[in-house]
Amino acid sequence: MGTTVIHVSTLPGSWADKVLIMRWTRRGSTASRSVQVDPTVFDTAARDLGFTLDEAQRRVAVGFATADRNLYLWGPVGRGKSWLMAVYFAAVPTDRKIRIHFHEFFRNLHSAIRRSGNNLSAALDELLGGLDVVCFDEFHVHDPADGKFIARLLPTLLDRQIRVIVTSNYPPEGLLPNPLFHADFAPTIELIERSMTVVAIDGRVDYRTISAHETGFAAGWWVSPGTPEQLGRLVLHSPTVSDRRMLSPAGHPILARSVSDGCLWIDFLDLCEGTTAPMDYLALTRDFREWVITGVPDLRAAGSEPAQRFANVVDVLYDRHITTVFLATCSLQELVNGDRLPIDIARVMSRLGQLRRIELEAAEP
Repeated sequence: MGTTVIHVSTLPGSWADKVLIMRWTRRGSTASRSVQVDPTVFDTAARDLGFTLDEAQRRVAVGFATADRNLYLWGPVGRGKSWLMAVYFAAVPTDRKIRIHFHEFFRNLHSAIRRSGNNLSAALDELLGGLDVVCFDEFHVHDPADGKFIARLLPTLLDRQIRVIVTSNYPPEGLLPNPLFHADFAPTIELIERSMTVVAIDGRVDYRTISAHETGFAAGWWVSPGTPEQLGRLVLHSPTVSDRRMLSPAGHPILARSVSDGCLWIDFLDLCEGTTAPMDYLALTRDFREWVITGVPDLRAAGSEPAQRFANVVDVLYDRHITTVFLATCSLQELVNGDRLPIDIARVMSRLGQLRRIELEAAEP
């Protein structure tokens, strides 16, 4: 029965003081040379970007290079989980692999289940058949209904001859934290711990705070309060009423202020106040690589559900490397004043913190 649990930290002290390892055997282990990588590929990738692996990242790289284990990698935001996965995914010598955000996989799986007449195994065959490796970004469980479905999914998934690698901001025992439902999810947590190597990386540095703002999401801007002078600095011109378009990216009608040349202008009200979902945002990112989101309020004023949708939007835009300009009514610091904030607000703020900023004081002469 079992798992390997590794605790990794860059805090002062010896390695022996920082590591807790519990080794159990894994049911259904499927070692394969095709999913092995040389640990030195992580050193090379770091050197090409001009930095050296810290102690935590180096130890996690060893976990990625071990071929006969599924891997559950968790820790605070910005510690390099997704980067390490990306390096592994690029280096693993097989074409039979997929890396996907868990939100998107969930959407695709539900569609495949409908096509297969509610046959989960057949749906997984459609999506994952013939693969050696599947990598899931941002695995989390907050919703009880999702928890029930994941409890049904994981046994079937982990029985397949596929190496499964997951990144998460939560340890397995932190999934579905609501005390009303957590006990019901406990058997699934035990399955994760029994079937995967669980690696915690919790170094002190949030590497997103040292972004070079060169490409993707980090090349975007947080602009408040969005005066004409501020827009002029970014060579942005507000759309007119005649530019409005109704879109249906995933079945839900969503009003856009304008769409042109791969750029989407959309208001917070239209994006987050209605019954939109991550599947809508994911579909929009396929057509629009640049976004301008206007009218972003402080999240306390927005209300809990629109605020949570905004957090989901940020996650999708970040993971899809979409360059985004946020035109907000408040500074980034003021965005999270108050309580009743979205789940995972620390991750959202870490990602927004990579943006360049034009705020009122910067716009004044």
